[in-house]
Amino acid sequence: MTELPLTPPRPPSAHGVDGYLTLHGLRHHYIRWGVPGADPIVLLHGLMNNARYWEHVAAKFLPEHSVYAPDLRGHGESEHAPGGYLVWAFAMDLREMVEALDLEGFDLVAHSIGSRIAMAYARDHSHRLNHLVLADMGPQMADAGARGIRKTTGGAQKAPGFATEADALAHFAEMFPGQPQEFLKRQLAASLVLDETTGNLVFRFDPAIHQATGRGAIVEIPYLWESLEHIKCPTLVIRAEKSKVLSREIADEMVRRLPHGKFVEIPDAGHQVPLHQPDAFAAAVRDFLAT
Repeated sequence: MTELPLTPPRPPSAHGVDGYLTLHGLRHHYIRWGVPGADPIVLLHGLMNNARYWEHVAAKFLPEHSVYAPDLRGHGESEHAPGGYLVWAFAMDLREMVEALDLEGFDLVAHSIGSRIAMAYARDHSHRLNHLVLADMGPQMADAGARGIRKTTGGAQKAPGFATEADALAHFAEMFPGQPQEFLKRQLAASLVLDETTGNLVFRFDPAIHQATGRGAIVEIPYLWESLEHIKCPTLVIRAEKSKVLSREIADEMVRRLPHGKFVEIPDAGHQVPLHQPDAFAAAVRDFLAT
C-alpha cells in the first residue's frame, strides 16, 4: 500500500493541524483544531472511521475549545496493531496520548466503538474528565445492530475499494451531504490508500479490526457494564432515534448505573448520528458541557 498521490498538502489550521505520537511502540496520528491552551475536548471515532470523520463537528466547538481527534490504532494514519483490537488496548493508547499531550480536566466525546473505549478509560481515569459523552453505543449492542456491525466489518476484509477517485468522492459525498469538494478530498485522503496490486483506492483501516466485534469482545461486556458504576464525572448517553445499535433499554440501564448519568435522544438519526444530524449532535454536546 502507498500514500495516495492525490493527498493534499497538510491542511491549514482551520482544517486542523496534524500531530504524531508513539504509543506502545505504534505510531499514532491525531488532528488538533483550534489553539492550544483553550479548554480541551477529545473526540473518539468509531470502527472503520478516522480522525477526519469529526472535521465538520469539531468546527462547532471553536474557538472556545481546542479539539483533539486521534486515529485509533489500525485506523487512518495510525499503525496497524499486531497485538490486536480489544477495548483494553485502545484504552491504554488513549491513556498514553492524554499524558503525552498533558491534557488535564478535559471533555471526552466518543461515538460507536469509541464509546466502549471511553468507558474503559473513564473507569479508572474519570478524575481527569470534566464531562464524558457516550454516543450510540453501550457495553453491549442490540442484537440487530451487533449482527449488522459484524457483517460490515467482516465484509470490509474483502471490499475491493474504488476504481477511480471520482467513485471514491461520490461515496464521501453520500456520507457527508452538502459538503464542498475540498472537504470531501480531505476525507478521501484520510481514509484511503492506493493498492499497487489492484490499482484501486482501498480503505486504510486494518482488516483485522473485525476482532473488535468478534467473540473476543464478548468478554468485555460485563467489564464495561461494571465500568459505568466507577465513572464519577457527569456523563451523557446519546441515542440516535433510529439506532439499531443502542436500544432504549440498554441506554436506560446505562444511565441507571452511571453515578451522574443523563440521557438525550437525537430525532431522525441513525447510528451515524454525528453525520446524520451534526447540528443537533453538537448542540446536545455543547449544552451538556455547559452544565
